Amino acid sequence: MKLIRAVLVAAAVMYLAALTSAVMAASAGHAGQQTPEKPASSDPPSGGSSGKGWTIPEGAAKEPSPIAPSPEVIAKGKSIFHDKCEKCHGKEGKGDGPDADPDQPPDDLTDGSRAGRNPDGVMFYKIWNGRKSPKMPAFKSEGLSKEEVWTVIQYAKSLRKPA
Repeated sequence: MKLIRAVLVAAAVMYLAALTSAVMAASAGHAGQQTPEKPASSDPPSGGSSGKGWTIPEGAAKEPSPIAPSPEVIAKGKSIFHDKCEKCHGKEGKGDGPDADPDQPPDDLTDGSRAGRNPDGVMFYKIWNGRKSPKMPAFKSEGLSKEEVWTVIQYAKSLRKPA
């Protein structure tokens, strides 16, 4: 009888310890979580997280576009966007394309308040390298040249509405 009682007490203690540990781990996880989008800042990200799980390398935010905007560049970027990006980002860049994941839609490229978090170099990194989740194709593997990616960036920036 004493052995059964000792086993039951030990099991109860182990259960409570595991439960306490799980609750503490969950609390610590929630306390350290960031919101999906960081508040707008005048300082571009210099490396690390750039909202919605992106990890951007140091210095990427300071990389300027080698292509200046012009009507010709914007027109070419629009054509590339139509062929490669519109299916997810939508015709107007609002993240509502037919292939967009409804649970994790692409970003609204018309949202001017996001410009501070997405300077040219950050946009290039995201488009060029992509990621698995939420899905963004790596266009370095999808047949676009670096020049074409920079051209699409100029078009995407033209979609931004004032913040």
